[in-house]
Amino acid sequence: KWNGQVGSLSWLVPVTMDEADRQKKKVSSPDPEAWNKQMYKIRVFDELVYDTDPNLTNVLIGPEWKIWRVDFSRAFRLNKDVKDTNNLVKCDRNLFDKLKALNEMEFAAKTKTFLNKQEVQAVMARRDKIVAFFQKMIDQKGEKEVLY
Repeated sequence: KWNGQVGSLSWLVPVTMDEADRQKKKVSSPDPEAWNKQMYKIRVFDELVYDTDPNLTNVLIGPEWKIWRVDFSRAFRLNKDVKDTNNLVKCDRNLFDKLKALNEMEFAAKTKTFLNKQEVQAVMARRDKIVAFFQKMIDQKGEKEVLY
């Protein structure tokens, strides 16, 4: 709801192509390392919010290869497990620290107009599993192999 009206919110982002177009045209990023780091963040976030409809047209590519992940209309499901740990390859160090520090009461307060109690609990349960998964990888492979 926005100002008492139910609907959807949209905004204009500069888009050159989406990921489906990029793959179809076989276009490569000029900086594969930067591209991969953006995609790692998206994959962690998709697992956190449990989006049941992530698809290549929801990954928009802007000028200078900035990625915009859009359309979370099928996210925030009540499942407390991550969908696929194969998506959890590497994690941005800052993101990992913020995931560990995420407080359920603060998260619930900041999302109270958007998420109900069960959705918040599900996010927090998935957060716990994502953090535990990455911590196990760090313990096995070393921090330099997992965090960037």
